Amino acid sequence: MTANDLLDLYRRMVRIRRFEERVAQLYAEGQIPGMVHLCIGQEATAVGVCAVLRPGDWISTTHRGHGHHIARGARLGPMFAELLGREGGVCHGRSGCLHLTDMSVGSLGAFGIVGASCIVAPGAALSAVLRGEDSVAVAFFGEGATGQGMFHEAVNLAAAWKLPVVFVCENNLYSEATPYAQVAPPVPVAERAAAYGIPGRQVDGNDVLAVRQAAAEAVARARAGEGPSLLECLTYRWRGHYEGDPETYRSPDEVEEWRNKCPIARLRAHLLEQGVDAGVLDEIEVQVASEVEAAVEEAQGSPFPGPETLDRDLFAPAYQPPPDLVLPPSHAATGSPPPAARPTRLLNGVAAIQEALREEMRRDERVFLMGEDLRQAVFGVTTPLFEEFGPERVRNTPISESAIVGCALGAAMTGMRPVVEIMFEDFLLVCADAILNQVAKQRYMTGGQATIPLVIRVPGGCGLSAGGQHSQSLEATFIHYPGLKVACPSTPADMKGLLKTAIRDPNPVLFFEHKALYYEGGEVPEGEYLLPFGVADVKRAGTDVTVVAILGSVPVALRAAEDLAAEGISVEVVDPRTLVPLDEETILASVRKTHRLVVVEEGPLTGGIGAEIAARVAERAVEYLDAPIVRVAAPDVVIPFTPALESLVPPDEGRIAAGVLRVLGR
Repeated sequence: MTANDLLDLYRRMVRIRRFEERVAQLYAEGQIPGMVHLCIGQEATAVGVCAVLRPGDWISTTHRGHGHHIARGARLGPMFAELLGREGGVCHGRSGCLHLTDMSVGSLGAFGIVGASCIVAPGAALSAVLRGEDSVAVAFFGEGATGQGMFHEAVNLAAAWKLPVVFVCENNLYSEATPYAQVAPPVPVAERAAAYGIPGRQVDGNDVLAVRQAAAEAVARARAGEGPSLLECLTYRWRGHYEGDPETYRSPDEVEEWRNKCPIARLRAHLLEQGVDAGVLDEIEVQVASEVEAAVEEAQGSPFPGPETLDRDLFAPAYQPPPDLVLPPSHAATGSPPPAARPTRLLNGVAAIQEALREEMRRDERVFLMGEDLRQAVFGVTTPLFEEFGPERVRNTPISESAIVGCALGAAMTGMRPVVEIMFEDFLLVCADAILNQVAKQRYMTGGQATIPLVIRVPGGCGLSAGGQHSQSLEATFIHYPGLKVACPSTPADMKGLLKTAIRDPNPVLFFEHKALYYEGGEVPEGEYLLPFGVADVKRAGTDVTVVAILGSVPVALRAAEDLAAEGISVEVVDPRTLVPLDEETILASVRKTHRLVVVEEGPLTGGIGAEIAARVAERAVEYLDAPIVRVAAPDVVIPFTPALESLVPPDEGRIAAGVLRVLGR
């Protein structure tokens, strides 16, 4: 290394230290709300690793991530403004300390959930592999994250696929307030690498030159296509887990011992030994101090975000299908042409989804599939696609739902368009943190920096004697979390058109597919077409009662409506098709016409979709209702295995008809 290289390392470490010290002052003065986690004492690890990265490389980090961003060259003014909650913050005040993210310097995010940084970095590495680039991704995490399944899932996935990832453990000896030695086996973190067949190395995390050398070797290995490495940097945070931490868990003598191992003082001594004039180092200190104060002044001059910005950046602008490719809703009630007006052929749900995936993968090389057993899929959806597109674009994953979704998030943020298959809807709960805390929130928390074109396909519903852990309908669970779009097609035509739109949309989409509908046939228009989100479909026109049904309940409701027609009762069946966004206007228009509403779903009654739809209708059209709203749903039970009982769970034609008769007062 040249003298200038060494001085650059020194400047970066001093910049981190002075930034963090100033943050502590601002927090003590009450200018920074929330919680603040500082990395004072750990500067050498951040700087040593980031010194060997180049533009185009990526990092994911933690709640203690200021230093990593500064080491990558992030501007201090927007960082201070973010911590102050100002509009001029790098995330416009959306993230604060815990989630501060500057994608302009290659940051995938600072993740407040311990271990989450590990599952996202492999996705950026996978993007590089799929594009034929030699960029790398670095996942920073603390030693406490090694107790999380996400860490192990991520390392296993990266090792299995030989992804260019460097996992960097900043071992500061304490998992929050608990000594790491009390909650982990007496084995260095680096030695855990052997279990995954990758190199592991432990270094002095307070020696920036040692860290830089070890990181350079790991990064070079990754760029050469040799796969991931695990680097453990032994270091120490001088301050508490958070500002205001009473720190009763460690002694003043221990803290003082580590202060005497200051990484900045250590490099300064080395520079002086190399003949660098002390005045040069003093001048760097003065320059950095001036830079920090100017940044604080810049941040304090920024206004707070206005109330009109509250929901800004929740979603990227929605994909608008070209008008000539949009298949209009049947809207039987309005007399507009139904889909069958175009030439059609009979397909089942599996074939319709296959067709959508095949067309989109041929159209856009960024689209790829990942999930468990895609080559020999449980429902056969992806098997023929594996034969056409091969294992690079139809990727079999380990049984690691959190790693799958986290990897897909990283890939989506770095320019790819992943389509994830989760084998059963129940398994969404295994990766719920990745979906709800990472995928759903990342665009908003980054202040609109992140675009996340990610589709998660998942089959659900009962009827196959799969028992309580493979048969649930969880759609209502996921509409509760802002940042996700939710699609629920009920016909092969809708499956194809909505899935194509979902893949092209720049936002994360949960795409629910009812297992029973995989094998039901339906007319599917020939040629390419798309269905816009937020447009409900009136599957059957009627005048006496509105029935709103979703997914597998739609064909059941249509059969019930046919039976009721023989009794002179005219039922209008409305299929929302997407729950987020929800087409309230079509539902309200139908209710204003029929003056009665029945809502049907296969999920449990309590907290279901029906409750949400009923509430919105009651709020906006109660004066049109001639009878109380009736909900028909599954009973609040665990789905049983035996068909004798399972058949009692989903609403059937008889229960729907009874609901209609009830709302009619019969």
